[in-house]
Amino acid sequence: MTEEPIESGNVDEPDAETPVQDLEQGAGFSLIDVFQEELKELADAESVMIPVKGYERTGLQVRYHMPEHGKQLDDVARRVTREYKDQYSRNLYAAMDTMILLCDGIYVQPEGVDEPVELDPHETGLPCHFDETLAEMMGMNGTGGTARTVVKRLFGGNEMAILAHAERLSRWLQNTKADVEAEIWQLGE
Repeated sequence: MTEEPIESGNVDEPDAETPVQDLEQGAGFSLIDVFQEELKELADAESVMIPVKGYERTGLQVRYHMPEHGKQLDDVARRVTREYKDQYSRNLYAAMDTMILLCDGIYVQPEGVDEPVELDPHETGLPCHFDETLAEMMGMNGTGGTARTVVKRLFGGNEMAILAHAERLSRWLQNTKADVEAEIWQLGE
């Protein structure tokens, strides 16, 4: 069975002679313009700030970027799959490793501050990451902290909080226009 080619002006199409232009007559904008604007918004989204629950007074947020390509995330998943056999651990560590990989820095935005500012305790001009600087701030001196242990400590050892934060990141990776501050139950999806 072969498919018939799509022909413009097919008799079955309503208003085949009138191309789709205005959402409403006299609306002053075209559907094509709206489509192109939405496409540009999606393509231009390069980073997101995701608040860390429990740090409301400091306004702690992590800035993440889009991966260069999906293979980076596949590599994370494959590495974690080799490392852990149970599904829960695989999900947890894949989430943490994705957060570590895509982190551009940690920021704070206390009340009264208009924009997030770099969390830079040593005044290097760069925000800390899930690194030794953050570990030092959290009192982990000399405990052999890896990026994973720093993530765990930042979230108070609460694995559910880590997974919830990673879910927000995942939601943004899938749709850069997603509301990352909304709780999953508020989305109605």
